Amino acid sequence: MPIFTHRHIKDQAEELLKHFDISRPPVDVRKIAKGLGLEIIEMTQDTWFYGMLLGFHDECYIVINKLFPEEKKRFTIAHELGHYQLHRTNMAYSTAKEKEYLHREADIFASELSIPTRLVRRYAAEWYNDHRVLAGIFGVTEAAMVEKLDELGLVKKARFNWNFANPRHI
Repeated sequence: MPIFTHRHIKDQAEELLKHFDISRPPVDVRKIAKGLGLEIIEMTQDTWFYGMLLGFHDECYIVINKLFPEEKKRFTIAHELGHYQLHRTNMAYSTAKEKEYLHREADIFASELSIPTRLVRRYAAEWYNDHRVLAGIFGVTEAAMVEKLDELGLVKKARFNWNFANPRHI
C-alpha cells in the first residue's frame, strides 16, 4: 500500500481542477465525476452511511446518501473521488487499520478538491476570512470552511465551539 504525502494528495486534487478547467467556486464535483466516467447514484440510507465507491464489472459508481444536505453530498462525492484517484486498486484488499488511513487521505483530497487552497486564499482576502460567507461561496459547511481556514493559518478553529474530531461529519 503506497503512502502519500499531504502535498502529493493536494497536488492530485489540483491536477483534477486544472484538467476540468475549474477556476471559481463552488467546485462542481458532479461534473468531475461525470468527466471521469463515474455515475453518481443517490440512495436513501441510514444516517451513518455517507457514500462509497463501488466497482461493478468494468464500471465505477459513487453511491451517496440521498438524505444529506447538498454540502455533505458534495464533500462525500469529493471523498469518493479521492479514493478513485488515489486508491482504486487498494481498497478491497486493505486491513481495517489501512482503510482508516486511506479514508484520512481521501478526506485530505476531498478538502482540497472542494475547497481549493489557491481559491480560498483569494476569496478569503476579499471577504476578510468570514467563514460564513466563504462557506456559502464554496458550497461547503461552515465547519469545513473553518477547518480549511485553520489549516491555512487564516483563523484559529479553537475560537469555534464545534466538534472537529470526525471530519466526515463536516
